[in-house]
Amino acid sequence: MQAERPFISLWPQTSAEPQTSAEPHTTDQPRASAGALSRRVVLGRAMIGVQVLLLAACGGDNEDDVEQPRAQPTAPQASVPKVARDPVTLRLAAVLDRHGNSVGDAIERWNEGGVSGAPEDVRLQRVKIGIEWSYDLMELTERAQTEVATILSEQESAGIPPDLLMVNTFFDFPWVFRSGLVQPLDRFLQQDRTEPLGKFLPASLELVRYQSQTMALPVALDVGVARYNPKHFSSAGIPLPDKGWSREQFIAAAQQLTKDTDSDGNVDAWGFYPAKLFSGWLPFVLQELDEDVINLDTGAVRLTDSAALRGLQFWDELGRVHGIMPHGSTVTAGHFDADFTTLLSGMLFWIYLPPSNMLPGQQAPLPAGPRDVTPLAVSQAVAIPTVARDAALSYEVLRPFALHLGEHLLMPPVIAGQQHIEKPSTEYLELMLPPQDRELVFHLLDTARASPLATSLVMTIRLFERLTLPLARGEVGVEQAAQQAQDWLESYVKE
Repeated sequence: MQAERPFISLWPQTSAEPQTSAEPHTTDQPRASAGALSRRVVLGRAMIGVQVLLLAACGGDNEDDVEQPRAQPTAPQASVPKVARDPVTLRLAAVLDRHGNSVGDAIERWNEGGVSGAPEDVRLQRVKIGIEWSYDLMELTERAQTEVATILSEQESAGIPPDLLMVNTFFDFPWVFRSGLVQPLDRFLQQDRTEPLGKFLPASLELVRYQSQTMALPVALDVGVARYNPKHFSSAGIPLPDKGWSREQFIAAAQQLTKDTDSDGNVDAWGFYPAKLFSGWLPFVLQELDEDVINLDTGAVRLTDSAALRGLQFWDELGRVHGIMPHGSTVTAGHFDADFTTLLSGMLFWIYLPPSNMLPGQQAPLPAGPRDVTPLAVSQAVAIPTVARDAALSYEVLRPFALHLGEHLLMPPVIAGQQHIEKPSTEYLELMLPPQDRELVFHLLDTARASPLATSLVMTIRLFERLTLPLARGEVGVEQAAQQAQDWLESYVKE
């Protein structure tokens, strides 16, 4: 069945639809202007989850596409002086999400000579990867992984392999890094006298490392926040969430917002709505631990550590003891299918989204525990595919392109982007925020901790099945749920 137009239309710069045609990849020509949805339609489709982050990954933005021939790149290694060469065109293969138009703008600017550090004799061309939509998220992820592997193989056989590959959460980054489809960047980074890694937020670089190797450069990040309806807080006399609000304040507010409106003994409006595609327990665990639950560099998993168990215990008590979210044998997965309309009554945890998305409610930092910590995830990264014919030339393009794009997108992994949040400029449209949001973004970046678990759609879904839902149903205790999740994570890391 043909999917409806993705919720990604909430981002005004993107007009994206699932790709279901027989031709899964095309090459861009100048882009058509994006359409906009009415507020009524936007809110009607505002389902939390991949509708926000991932649906548009199924096709990129609407454009007229014509395949172009690729010139053979002939570049020297990064360690030797440059020599004259014929102009070349490098191909960037991408499944795009809400940043689709920003990527197109970056390529246009590159080709116009407006990207600092870009080789003058190299042009860029975008090859879109389309994926048929499925409402089964695991099936959708598996399709994406199969499709990108197939396209890379087919284009290599045709003599036109992509030179760069842009991937997002949709593919599951751990899978991308261990798939053999992309190659480590360390040999080029070590030879690069510009020291590009120093220009990135250190935590963002942790998210693109796998088994002690840098596998990509990040260009877009996501950070966890609490979203709430200020009208309900004000009418109930509850202080609005702000920096440093505590777990105890969070519970007290959620208890006042939890209501049995018809006095039948059943809750009609929860003060806290947990969402399936955001591991709501993870912030509380990170606030107890000194690092993420999983380390893709070493393969270590720490979900059964005593500190992690304290965070899980706090999460479990939100429903079992404090009664602010669904708990008990009647709880189903559907109770976690929260959408933004639930903010008419309560709170939820999700990622920071700029106010231009017209979503209901306001955003605040997550409630703080022993530490004020929020999960940081990479949502988009650029890598060099193993099929690239000249990896040195690909790297010569990758570095300035990633630095340029990563400086322009929220949350910016490139440190220089932060100055354009503080002093907005029309050249950095995605970073133009109202004063309250600017302050919030800086706080989030200061308290963000790299979380490979938050970055991984597969880990999030599988741990919902093995940990979140069993705890909410009261089927297992905290230690047993943690052990089940630990066992699965260890097997996933070893795949």
